[in-house]
Amino acid sequence: MIICSAFLFLTIIVITGCSKGTNTEQEGSLFFEYDMYNLEFHAGFSGSESRGVLENREIVEASGIAVSRSNPARLWVHNDSGDRNRLFVVGENAEDYGEFIIVGAYNRDWEDIAAGPGPEPGITYLYIGEIGDNLGQYNIMSIYRLPEPDISGLDSTASVRIEGVERIDFVYPDGQARDAETLMVDPFTRDLYVVTKRDERSIVYVARYPQDTEKVIALEKIGFFPFNRALAGDISADGLEIAIKTDERIYYWKRDAGETITEALKRQPLLLPYTIEPQGEAFGWMPDGSGYYTLSEKAGGIDPVLYYYHRL
Repeated sequence: MIICSAFLFLTIIVITGCSKGTNTEQEGSLFFEYDMYNLEFHAGFSGSESRGVLENREIVEASGIAVSRSNPARLWVHNDSGDRNRLFVVGENAEDYGEFIIVGAYNRDWEDIAAGPGPEPGITYLYIGEIGDNLGQYNIMSIYRLPEPDISGLDSTASVRIEGVERIDFVYPDGQARDAETLMVDPFTRDLYVVTKRDERSIVYVARYPQDTEKVIALEKIGFFPFNRALAGDISADGLEIAIKTDERIYYWKRDAGETITEALKRQPLLLPYTIEPQGEAFGWMPDGSGYYTLSEKAGGIDPVLYYYHRL
């Protein structure tokens, strides 16, 4: 739904004004402290380029993007709560290329998708984050993992069933229920990162590789950002660029070779170019690093437009 002006105002206050000592969970975790009033823009990317309104009108609550590693002209997109257990294939110009039904998965509230390595060397996996919880009522969350399906030759009439999905069930270390919309995979370590949305400060957690698919695991808490409402994020295919998106900003960190994600996040981020969308909850890097995509849910009667930002 559209966010009212008063709520936006309050959100800005929280983003710029969070202070130490106000969140009871800060003990023992890192504070990622930045000068939020003086963030610089990254000069290496263009402004937004509209690639068109999504051709598939069933994608009304797009909450995640992952660009295909086998075919970079195709994107994986999904709806969040209320939809079936399916992934859509979208073209680079918003074309419809059909859908995949993920057998054995359930879409209670899918909030993000990531592409990266997994258990088998040389295979790209898709990770679907069943991590949304608007009302804070679910203690156990899930991440579905499956090898990226073959999307060659698909068209808008395709509806393909995919079996063999694995499920990683997890809890937060304090046992509380949390709402999250950001899921990222580190291509160097195969660790999975989850960033919360509704906390006073967005919290970043990690599930270290190998993730157990036979029992419920507990995430490890890494630290707190000086902003909240993390809505999407992605780590580039080369592992050296990190982006986390909120309602009005995309924060960017450049990771040095041999550096951990945590070490990179300690530095002051840059801001990536971003055209504010009605309800933008999706961000995805191109596999070759040539740019990134954003996408909004349908909101206020505005159809979702696929935006692309290319590297200069």
